[in-house]
Amino acid sequence: MPGPSSSKNVTLKMIAERLGVSVTTVARAVNGSPKTSVEMTEKVNRVAEELGYVRNMEGVKLRTGRTFVLTALLNFPTDTEIGDPTLLGILQGIHQRCANSDYSIQTIIAPDGGEDIRELEKLVRGRATDGVIMDHTTPQDTRAKYLLEMELPFVTFGRTELFSQHAYFDVDNEFAAWQGTKELIRLGHKNIALLDGPAEFTYVLQRMAGYKRALAEEGLSYRETLVRNLDPQANVAREAAAELVRTTDTDSFVCVNDIVLMGARRGVRDAAANRIEEFNFSVRSGTNLGDYLAKRPITSYFSRLDAGWNLADMLIRQIEGEAPASLQQIVKTELL
Repeated sequence: MPGPSSSKNVTLKMIAERLGVSVTTVARAVNGSPKTSVEMTEKVNRVAEELGYVRNMEGVKLRTGRTFVLTALLNFPTDTEIGDPTLLGILQGIHQRCANSDYSIQTIIAPDGGEDIRELEKLVRGRATDGVIMDHTTPQDTRAKYLLEMELPFVTFGRTELFSQHAYFDVDNEFAAWQGTKELIRLGHKNIALLDGPAEFTYVLQRMAGYKRALAEEGLSYRETLVRNLDPQANVAREAAAELVRTTDTDSFVCVNDIVLMGARRGVRDAAANRIEEFNFSVRSGTNLGDYLAKRPITSYFSRLDAGWNLADMLIRQIEGEAPASLQQIVKTELL
């Protein structure tokens, strides 16, 4: 059997001759056509790898009109002390899905002040991407409306309330907040504060519903004075938690993410260092940060890698023809 050829010289015809099939069959297999059987696709890919075949992506781009670039337009925290490990894990999952595929990833940090739409306009006008992954959705998300109008494939980490169907992957935020609140109540807490994100985001509205439901089920009154919708940064959460401890009867905290958890713990220590052990915390998280704290928080866990992988997978499947309405998934958190 001849050895591997230089990738510059390997053609579809050479692969076809090795397998005794037509060039058309090989081309379909290389391009992932559904007209080719799984068995044939595996044979073609195996021989292509043996010969060192590399697809001419520039030619593929010209034939298909695609860029084979996916864009992750994500909200990174302004906090430079702790950062957001969950977001980094989601990005890792996105890259894992695209590894060994024809797609590459470009990441854009979503601008402050609602300027995301301008970034999307640049992408659309410049035909610079085949699809977009976005987070921090709102019920009537203007970015989603724009991409629907432009007919550019996209998937959101989070849901909207738009009439038009679009692809999304989401954590069951209502369930996560309910789960954490119920566990704090089980531990004997009755004056549970909620430290959450800005109220305009869909996930925050969902979390509020879960928090209220858990209180109502246990006969506890919802108290607006124990709720803070804030910029989810550690220093902001620290100040909010300290203020709650000093001015109310707060005895525990439901935190929206790891950054807020760390800030809240420090805030409680600032305000009541001699009573710190009396307080418990719950957090929705995609990390094992709790393992490294002296007192482990109640954690409503979801896999950040799975979230990222699924977001990228849904976008690729949509680009390749699947209907957005069939690409919608909500996962429940696991109590740790």
